[in-house]
Amino acid sequence: MNLKEFGELNTDRFLREAFDATCRKKLIWGARLRRNAYLILFLTGFFCIFAAGLAGQTILSILSLFLATLSLVVMTKYNTQLFFLMLLAKKENTEA
Repeated sequence: MNLKEFGELNTDRFLREAFDATCRKKLIWGARLRRNAYLILFLTGFFCIFAAGLAGQTILSILSLFLATLSLVVMTKYNTQLFFLMLLAKKENTEA
């Protein structure tokens, strides 16, 4: 599995590996890791908005807002992938 190409939810490769039980565990681990990394970036950016605002740094506050917004959007993408993979795993466990 090449992690550089782990991005899109609608690719044939991702869907093929998502329905394979052995690859799905790696995909879940990767999606959870990336989601948590972007969650940390979101929380850091959110904290920096207030820290920069209290320090009177308007430009830094705006850049922190941009960081928080961008990381929230990307985190949502990986959260959607993780939800899809967990749903497949749960469905496979209930059918077995």
